[in-house]
Amino acid sequence: MDIFTEQIVKRKFNGKDWLICLGASVAAFVLIYISIFILLPLTMMPLIPLLVIAGCIYGIYWVYSFRNLEFEYSVTNGDLTVDKIINKRRRKRVVSFDVREAEEMGKYDANRLAQREVDKRLIASVSDTGENAWYILARTPKYGRTLLVFSPNEKVLDGIKAGLPRQLRFDVFGRH
Repeated sequence: MDIFTEQIVKRKFNGKDWLICLGASVAAFVLIYISIFILLPLTMMPLIPLLVIAGCIYGIYWVYSFRNLEFEYSVTNGDLTVDKIINKRRRKRVVSFDVREAEEMGKYDANRLAQREVDKRLIASVSDTGENAWYILARTPKYGRTLLVFSPNEKVLDGIKAGLPRQLRFDVFGRH
């Protein structure tokens, strides 16, 4: 029987995102101020400050839109794929691997997993802190030993559970 489930989660806007957007806005306003009050009197050409203003407005839009992230988890017959969707326009593959190769899985605890030696840590959950998230530790062809933190719903967990090795499935989910 083929198994296919997918889920899209929207990442919450956090303090880091607000600081990045605020910094971009301040930089844009400084550039606009310089172009209007310094460049315009020096050049006497209104086209240059107009281009700077248009560039700054586009830059602010670009920074804000790139902070709008969603993650799509899809499980197909034991293959877990995580894609990052940027501003509902661009899709980028984050990681893809066979869950049969998973070494470990469970509820995410940042303190317990902070000292774990891995080649790559991927946070693809609702929040960057990994609150109410799960983790899976597996070897991937692209990154090597990878720690993936994600926020799956029950359907995605069931799809992953079906592909896990028997002992790991028992350790994580019990006899269910």
